[in-house]
Order: sequence, then C-alpha cells, then structure tokens
Amino acid sequence: MKLHQLDLNLLLAFDALMTLGSVTRAADSLFISQPAMSHALARLRTFFGDPLLVRTPQGMLPTPRAQRLHLGVQQALRLLEQQLSEEEEFEPRHSRRHFVLCTTDYVECVLIPPLMQRLKKLAPGVTIEIRILRDTLPEAELASGEIDLVLGFDEYMQVPGYLGKETWLTEPLAGLVRATMALPEERITLRQLVDMPHVFHSPLGTSEASLDRFLKTLGFSRTISVNSQSYMSAATIVSQSDHLLVLPSMVAELLANHWPLKSLPLPDAVPDYHLNCVWHPVHAQQPALMWLKDLMKELVNSEKD
Repeated sequence: MKLHQLDLNLLLAFDALMTLGSVTRAADSLFISQPAMSHALARLRTFFGDPLLVRTPQGMLPTPRAQRLHLGVQQALRLLEQQLSEEEEFEPRHSRRHFVLCTTDYVECVLIPPLMQRLKKLAPGVTIEIRILRDTLPEAELASGEIDLVLGFDEYMQVPGYLGKETWLTEPLAGLVRATMALPEERITLRQLVDMPHVFHSPLGTSEASLDRFLKTLGFSRTISVNSQSYMSAATIVSQSDHLLVLPSMVAELLANHWPLKSLPLPDAVPDYHLNCVWHPVHAQQPALMWLKDLMKELVNSEKD
C-alpha cells in the first residue's frame, strides 16, 4: 500500500465520515453531494481493504481498523492545515475564544479562580470549560483540538513522549487535621503517618498514591478508613474526626482557611507533587494556546510565591 496511490482528498472525506458518522452530514460539511461522498467511501474501502464504516440500527459505526487509522489521519490533516494557513493572530481583548482544559479538582481550586480574575481584565470575551481528568490521558481529544491543555500530577497520568510536557509546579504535601487536635509537635511525623487513620482523597478512584509508594520503600503502610473523590467531603470528615488527610499544601491551606482544620508539614523525605501541563505538538504554535499557557504559568508562579 503506497501513499502515492491514494487521492489525499479521500482523507478529508474519511475524517468527516469518522467525525460525523453520517454520509449525508459528511457530504454537507465538505460541500459535496451525497453520491460523491458515497463514492469516496467506496474508494476508501477498496484502498484499505476494509469496510471502515458499517451501517447498523445505531448508525454508521467504525471498524477497529478505521478507529486505528483515524487518530493518525486527524493529526496529519491538522498539521497540514496549520502549515498551509496564514500566521494566525490572537488579540486577547477582542477574542471570543473558548478554551477547554482537562484537569483535576486541585487545579480547579487553586488555579482557575485567579485565572478567571485575570481573564476578566485581559480577555473578557474568552471562556473556559473544565473537564475532569480521568484515569486515561485524552490523546485523541488533544490531537483533534477538542481539548487544548491537560493539567495534572505525575501520579495521575503517563504522558507519551510525542506530546509536549512542562512541569509547572513542584509542591510539598501537607497533613490536614481538625483544628482542635492536639499533637506533640506542630508537624506530622512518620510514626503518625503510619498510625493515624487516613481519609484518602482519590479523584480518579485509585487506591494508591505517591505517599503509599514512599511508605512501602520504608517497609510501612497506612490505614485508609475512607476513600473520597471530593475535597469538600474529605475535609468535612477530617473536621469531625481524628483522621488525617494528606494533600498538596496549597489546597490544604485553602481548606484550613474555610474549615475548622489546620495544615501541618509532613516529614521532609515525603516526595513532592509535580504539576504538569500537557499539549499536542500539532497545536503548539497556535498564538491563542501559547498566550493561555504563558498566562497560566505566570499565575502558577505567583501562587507559589
């Protein structure tokens, strides 16, 4: 199978068919007739030796071969479009750009509020949509541009080498306990980490964190009494019990300012959190995306200071 044997216009048809799941809608999106799109699908099937899209009661469904092909075809088309287009300008004050960020509740709590304040001044027409990061990195959505940036910690995601990645923040963990709890020292010792019952904040529903892996290297484990996916519910439990909640220090301080809680440092040997920003190289040179990354990185550094 040789690339020179394929009419590259068929790749546009393939992308439209896969994205829209309908011959009629795909034809409309490319401003061609329905018979022309049906003919393009027939040629694609012949070239790849695969049905690619199969008509079912649920609509046109892609075959496994089509699903594997689509991500690469999307990336190639977006890169070609980017190279052929004129230099794009981005004027924040007049932009109506809608950015989609996939991230954790940590970023929602710490970074999004100051970001919205800055956008109100610098780019009042820009809007932000937040999608919660799950247990797999949304590679296809990054490639298509459906998601602009992913922000998350190392323990939540494995980042393939082909994606762009920067570490924006290295932050120590802290221990959160109820404000009236009396402890021998104003910090959490290794012995207390092991002996105290824990509320485990797990936004992805995982059962282990970097702290657990650290304790294993020392031959210890902790007792997790409650596994919570919400900072608010975890903080409520800790404020009314003798439990310990371990979480990034900035969130710990934020919760301690609004709940009857106090934030205490952990042993120095406990590993830090590393907040990473991830993007797709196809979109890396978009002025709008570069502007947002620079603004958010600046906010991260100001929060750190």
